[in-house]
Amino acid sequence: VFLVFLNRLANVAFALVMAALKGEGLRNEAPLWKYLVVSISNVFASSCQYEALKYVSFAVQMLGKSFKMLPVMLWGLTISGKSYSWKDWAVAVAVTGGVTEFLMTGPTTSTTASANSAHGLLLLLAF
Repeated sequence: VFLVFLNRLANVAFALVMAALKGEGLRNEAPLWKYLVVSISNVFASSCQYEALKYVSFAVQMLGKSFKMLPVMLWGLTISGKSYSWKDWAVAVAVTGGVTEFLMTGPTTSTTASANSAHGLLLLLAF
């Protein structure tokens, strides 16, 4: 928890420096509740990420992040109306397929795991 706090503190400091360098104001542009939703989801995702390390290896966790390419592209297509080239889709499908194959056939457990890796994979899905 302390390291997560330090990470967030460093992010705030960086944001303040960048806002000052770019001459941007610090006044809220969006309603406060939107900041709250983003903050809560960020804290939840970070908690799941760190908890998942107890059950899956770091390599699996990084691959899990790569798995998000295809869902993010589908979200962008549906919600934002973005368009992607066939190369982008091919890369996303290939990466997602490779990650899926590794997660289904490769070693996934952490060296310090006290339980099976299924719990860790569920935590990865949450973040």
